[in-house]
Amino acid sequence: MRILIIIFTLFQLVACNQKTQKDSKSFDRSINEPTRSMSLLKGLVLRKGDKDAYYELQMAYLDLTYPEEFLLYAMTMANKYDFPEAYFDVYNCIVSINRLDIKSIDQKSASLAVEYLLIASKKNHEQAQEIVNKYSVNNEVADKRALIIQINK
Repeated sequence: MRILIIIFTLFQLVACNQKTQKDSKSFDRSINEPTRSMSLLKGLVLRKGDKDAYYELQMAYLDLTYPEEFLLYAMTMANKYDFPEAYFDVYNCIVSINRLDIKSIDQKSASLAVEYLLIASKKNHEQAQEIVNKYSVNNEVADKRALIIQINK
């Protein structure tokens, strides 16, 4: 009888330990972690312009080491599917590549960033409109590099 009590007690301890490990793993998951696989999301964005997949992918890239890799998906959604949010994301990705040393941004990248910012603003993206209005951004600005540096000080 004593052996049965010991076996039963050990069984309970093991079961509780496994349950605790499962519970702790559920807390390790980031709120930005996608519910679908990254490869599925990427495919849906690139081939179908799926907005829900785009938003899920956008959130997932917040946790990745190189969130600027999202630029490909943002450009595809902007250029191929004319998605207003994506125009601003292109601007944001270009800027974030140089965020640690914004003064290192080159003129071509700055011009591209300004171009996408202006398109996002014209498509009523609220944050883009705020930046455009605050810094008087337009195509007539000759030194777009200096403008990007000023915006991102």
